[in-house]
Amino acid sequence: LFLFFLCCDSQAVIEPTTSGYTCSLNQTTSPCQTYVYYRAVAPDFLDLASVGDLFSVSRLMISNPSNISSPSSPLVPFQSLFVPIQCSCNRINSSMSISYAGLNYTIKAGNNFYLVSTSQFQNLTSYQSVEVVNPTLVPT
Repeated sequence: LFLFFLCCDSQAVIEPTTSGYTCSLNQTTSPCQTYVYYRAVAPDFLDLASVGDLFSVSRLMISNPSNISSPSSPLVPFQSLFVPIQCSCNRINSSMSISYAGLNYTIKAGNNFYLVSTSQFQNLTSYQSVEVVNPTLVPT
C-alpha cells in the first residue's frame, strides 16, 4: 500500500480535492522536505520506534524537531510530534498530478483504506487519495 499525504507548497492557495492537492510536474519545489504533525496515540503509537516505523524514519529524526530529549523516551497520549517526510509531484493519470509522499504500509486483516487513513495516519491523507495511488489493491 502506498500512501499519499495532503502536503503542499506553503505558497499554494489551491484547495485540495478528495484525491489531494494538484501540482505541476515541472515545479522546482519537487521533491520537497516537510514535516507532518502527528499525535502519539494508544495503544500502538506511544513510542518513537513505532511512529518511526510507520513513517519509515528514525526515532532521532522525530525526537529532534519534536523537542524530545531522548529518542527512547516513552510518549504520553496525544503528545505532539513532528515527523519528516519527503513529498513530490506524482502523476496519477494523463490529466492530473497530485502532491505525494510515498510511504509503504501493509494493510492488516480487517482494515480498509478509510481506517488506515483516519486511524493509523490520523487524516493526513484521505481514503480516496490512498485508492487513487493504489488502483489495483483490494484490502481484505
